[in-house]
Amino acid sequence: MIDITFCRMAYIKPLLKGVMQVYRLDIAQIGIPRALYADDMALIPHSEINRWLRNIVTLTGDRHFPFHIADFLDVANIDVCANWLTAAPDLSITFRRINYGMSCFHSSGHYVGRQSGNILKWCYHNAFTDDVSDVDALRVAIMFTQVLRHFSSSNSETTSNKTSRALLQQRDGSLPYSPLMVRLAGTSIDMKEAEAWFGCQVITGCEQTEVWFDTKLLLLEHTASVEKNREAVLSLNELDELVNMPQRDDPTKALYEVVNYARYYGMPTVEQVANLLALSPQQLQRRLQKLGFSFTSILAYVLNNIAVRYLLKGYAPNDIAQLLGYTHPQSFIKAFKRVRGCTPNEYLRHLNL
Repeated sequence: MIDITFCRMAYIKPLLKGVMQVYRLDIAQIGIPRALYADDMALIPHSEINRWLRNIVTLTGDRHFPFHIADFLDVANIDVCANWLTAAPDLSITFRRINYGMSCFHSSGHYVGRQSGNILKWCYHNAFTDDVSDVDALRVAIMFTQVLRHFSSSNSETTSNKTSRALLQQRDGSLPYSPLMVRLAGTSIDMKEAEAWFGCQVITGCEQTEVWFDTKLLLLEHTASVEKNREAVLSLNELDELVNMPQRDDPTKALYEVVNYARYYGMPTVEQVANLLALSPQQLQRRLQKLGFSFTSILAYVLNNIAVRYLLKGYAPNDIAQLLGYTHPQSFIKAFKRVRGCTPNEYLRHLNL
């Protein structure tokens, strides 16, 4: 069993952009290759996300940095699907889209709504956050709250529902919307700063993160047009990439994506891939044998399939060689021919026939 979960670069990139802009950090300081940062659809083992968050805390000296980059922690800043998650006519549809749509971005996180009377609890659980559970909890609770504030702002709220409008008018119009309560996983959270930002009672050390709000807010409308929601915003290739999220009971696919991730740091090695899987090199080799692979064979298979993806996107063989970690373009061409029986250019010519 290989138990590993993934997160897309597009999902974590708003946080990275905020850190770089507010704290004036470079992406390399966090430990992220530029080619990886540029690939929004790249799948990243969640253990690596945790490592990046630790690096950010160390570099900024601020464990509560999500509060200071809150403007970036908005679902609308996930730069894929033409903001499909938020381009909805009301909060109810956006709420639903986020809860089921996040499975395409984040396989370790569970997003769901739990109703209790007239209170809706927007819940998030992630069992893979290690020692940065507080940072991860703040990130998601802020993201949820930003969605509620977006729909409850005077600029976007257009509903004629008198009850929903009255709920908003009960609050000071000069202040952003505040949830009814926020419950956070993690204990290393400044309660005073948290309650000041959320504007409500905050409880820490919880089993999962929850943002509570009145169910009537689901009726709040948005200015998104009906035609906007009918648009086809993804090509078939983009759709294929978006839904390509490994399931936790699929070890072969998980291995594929770990090797794919490792190549952003150079030609993948047994030691590097084993470390990402929290295994020893010997344990990895034994598991590969049970699946019918050697490390050499799965490496060749993964790199070759990634090469084809780049070729179909119009990349030149020399550029692909560099992206895949080959020292020389000729080494890439020979490796491609061993698997496909033809060179990259011959492969393209065959497709164009």
